[in-house]
Amino acid sequence: MSIEINLEKMERLTAKVWRSYCKEDPFSHLSFNEYDYLKTVQASLEPIRLTDLAKELEVSKPSATNMVKRLEKKGLVERLPCPEDARAKRVILTEKARIPLASETEIYGAVAEKLKVNLSQSEFASLNQLLTKALRPE
Repeated sequence: MSIEINLEKMERLTAKVWRSYCKEDPFSHLSFNEYDYLKTVQASLEPIRLTDLAKELEVSKPSATNMVKRLEKKGLVERLPCPEDARAKRVILTEKARIPLASETEIYGAVAEKLKVNLSQSEFASLNQLLTKALRPE
């Protein structure tokens, strides 16, 4: 079977688990881009500067600013003044976004458990090792 077919099956498995865990997905109304912005803000260890957010997502600063304003109107992010530069803003998740994003760990844990069923411990460790290598940032 090709990797493309296996990746599609993985996506469908993940979607199935999402549906079973989240009868009402709080992010179902978001576009992929909006969700990607939220995940990038979540991954930042500290409030992320708008400039850094734009760089991370490979978009222009005006695009990042517009998206952050849209997410702010939805109550999902908040912009804070940057202590190092009064002209800059930093972005953080609000509680409304933080709680559902945190529950994703449980969902991906369930996906991992479904994958483990057909694999030995060593095969599962190898799968994790290969995914880690293949998904390394460029």
